[in-house]
Amino acid sequence: MKKNILYTMLFALVALVMTSCGDKKSEGLSRFTYYPTMDLKGESYMVWDKGTPFVDPGYTSELNGEDVTGQVTVSGNVDVNTSGIYTLTYTSTKNSDGFDASASRTVVVLDPNSAIEGFYLNQASSNRNGTAFGRDFEVLVIDNGDGTITTDDVLGGWYCQRAGYGTRYAMTATIGVNDDGTLELVDSYVPGWGDGLDSFEGVWDAENGIINFVCVYAGSLQFTETWVKE
Repeated sequence: MKKNILYTMLFALVALVMTSCGDKKSEGLSRFTYYPTMDLKGESYMVWDKGTPFVDPGYTSELNGEDVTGQVTVSGNVDVNTSGIYTLTYTSTKNSDGFDASASRTVVVLDPNSAIEGFYLNQASSNRNGTAFGRDFEVLVIDNGDGTITTDDVLGGWYCQRAGYGTRYAMTATIGVNDDGTLELVDSYVPGWGDGLDSFEGVWDAENGIINFVCVYAGSLQFTETWVKE
């Protein structure tokens, strides 16, 4: 009987010591993590006139109810003297556990006086192997200033927008513009599949702001497209 009582007291003592050690190890550890927030003012996609000084619409950041906007880091820049697509990334301060928050803004710089540069609607009359696009899809054309233009999707949104695959399936392309308006493919690439066009033939109607072309992709897919400047 005495042994049982002794064993019981010993077990209780060991349990007390282990519990005390466990509590000691957990001292000073926070049970909650307060994550920072990062919010943009204005639009996350902006079109900006070339030559006009860029004014950032701004942003706000909070951490556990405290305004920490002044600690935000902005990376990237917008060259208003060069047409193109620019990305600004805003990153908040880190919390005590090393977590931060980020947001990004896309700024498209375009020359409002350019005859060829800007947004085009890929007309519903366009087709792939005779199957109509069905509705307009917006594409972007940028004048590189060296006799070439760049488009964000020479496939006119067929996979990226129409099929809903996303931007990795938009085929960017650089196209040469000759004095007579004829167009020649310089290069093309679609990240999602890692390839480009097989052939391209087109013409730019400067007077009416229309680009017409036929291109072949993946050996047998013929895209006949009409782009009209908005």
